[in-house]
This record gives sequence, C-alpha cells and structure tokens, in this order.
Amino acid sequence: MRKCTRRIVLTGMALGWLLSPLAAAAQDFEPAKTPWGDPDLRGHYLPGPYQALETPTSEWTPPEGANQGQGAAFSRFFEPDPDAPARPRPARPEGPMIIEPANGQVPFQPWAAEQRNEIMARQEQLEHLDPRVKCLPAAFPRAHLPVGYNTYQIEQGPGFVLMLYEWNHHSRYIPLDGSDHIDPSLNLGMGDSRGRWSGNTLIVETRNFTDNTWPVGHGAPPEGAPGSSLTTGHGVFHSGNLRVVEEFTFLDADTIQYTATIEDPEVFSQPWTLRYNALQRAPEDHMLFEYACHEGNGRNLSLMTGTDVEAARVNPIP
Repeated sequence: MRKCTRRIVLTGMALGWLLSPLAAAAQDFEPAKTPWGDPDLRGHYLPGPYQALETPTSEWTPPEGANQGQGAAFSRFFEPDPDAPARPRPARPEGPMIIEPANGQVPFQPWAAEQRNEIMARQEQLEHLDPRVKCLPAAFPRAHLPVGYNTYQIEQGPGFVLMLYEWNHHSRYIPLDGSDHIDPSLNLGMGDSRGRWSGNTLIVETRNFTDNTWPVGHGAPPEGAPGSSLTTGHGVFHSGNLRVVEEFTFLDADTIQYTATIEDPEVFSQPWTLRYNALQRAPEDHMLFEYACHEGNGRNLSLMTGTDVEAARVNPIP
C-alpha cells in the first residue's frame, strides 16, 4: 500500500514540475558539457537567497526583550564590522521551499511533532542541541540550504561527481556507475550517495545516514519558539531509515535549481519535497575558506564539555 501511495505522490509532483514555468526554462536550457559528454557542473557556487523552508502550523509571539534567533544554540560570535561595505540583499522568494505537501508544512506523525517541540524547548541541554552547533555533519538536504557561511565547489570526472562544502569541511563523493549502496549496517553522517543523469538533471539518492543529524534547518529560530511556529526547519529529526532523493538542474548558466524529496516512514506521514534555487555561480576568484566550527563558540563548548571555557581564556593555565 505504501509503495502505491508514494508512486501517486511522486507522479503528482512530477506533473507539477513539468507544467511549471521554471521547469520549461530548465528543459529549454542546454548546459555546457564535459569532454566526456555529461552536463558540466564544475565550478564554485554561492548559496541561493534566504527563503522560508516551511509554513508554521501555529503562531507564537516572543516575549518583550527576547533574543531574536540568538539563543544558546545560535550565538552571535562577533559584532558586525561597521566599516564593512554594504552588500545588496536579494529579494526573498515568496512562499516556502516545501512544495509537497501543498500546505508547505513538514508532514510529521503526531508523536514526532510533539518531539520536535520538546527538542526546541530544551536547546540548553546537550542531547537536544542542534547537531550542527555540535559540529556534526549537516546531512541532506540541509547541506544545500542557504546559510551565509557555506559555499560549494563541484568537481567531476568520468563516472563521478565530487562536492566540497565550506561548511565544516564536508565532502561528498557521488558514483555514477550504477553501483549499489553500501551495506545498510554502515551509517555515515553524510549518508551514502549514488547518482545518475536523467537528461541534464543529476539525480542523487542518499541513504545510510546516522540518526544524530537533522535533515533540514537554516537561519536562526527565535529563542523559546515552539517548533510549530518555526519557518526554519530546525528540530526536524529523522530515524535511521531516512532516504533523500535530490535533483540538480541548471536553469541557466549560473543557477542550479535544487529539489529534494525526504522519506522516513518512522517519522513522517508521507514523503515531502522542497525546491529552491540553491546554487548561484560564484565569481572566478572565489575560494572555499577554512571553517573553524568552534572558534569563538565558548558557550556551547562549555555546554558540551562542562568546562568554563571563558574563564580559561581569561585566566589561561600556565
């Protein structure tokens, strides 16, 4: 029964994709090809513009004086540089990234929705802390959601695609040779990916994730906000049965549209899909910077180690 339902859902999504104006543009655009004939993804990319991931299921008003998105899990490490040149901010796309289900909401099972609220209410406790704040892998599709301190480099060769992420030095090797996934008993923070080309679209299926990551989450939720009021995807957890299918499609020479379908029957009531323009080609002189995950992160280091890190900085041990 589940297979039949999933086929109907995915068929409906595919029809919506084929009928959309962006789909038509993607189908009309012919990207450059590598010497061996695959669409050429190679290059450096910036993250796409910020966009709400989900539609809240409830309203919540923060108390007066509440920290707007800079709680224990999302500390502001450095004050903005007053001498930094102003950077134009692109207009935020309307609507959420989630396109299926149509209400734009993560289709939690009831128990999982309650668990998400519990996670967000206890971000001062290590076991509930955002895995990325603990410098654990970002997993997918989270590694492709828009954050200002993540850019990408993509390399290719005959039979593979390699993606490098500035965020926490992640890397991802995607075989295109039709090989099987690794044994289900072997779990990885970034999962095990296998890819194939469908026309000019790279389709990647990833499974074998560890269960200590969140598949989504970007931006910074207000401190104390329940999960049901968020638009960021934070607190969305998964089981070891997470399966993610991604599509990378050129809309034009500088823009790659990203579509991801998330499936985990232990946590979600149905597969759900998000889409947005995730990769924007970077200037020619762009490079990935070193990512120091815990630099300046004293509050969370103290939470994780039980050590007063700030005191050690002020009074170093001789």
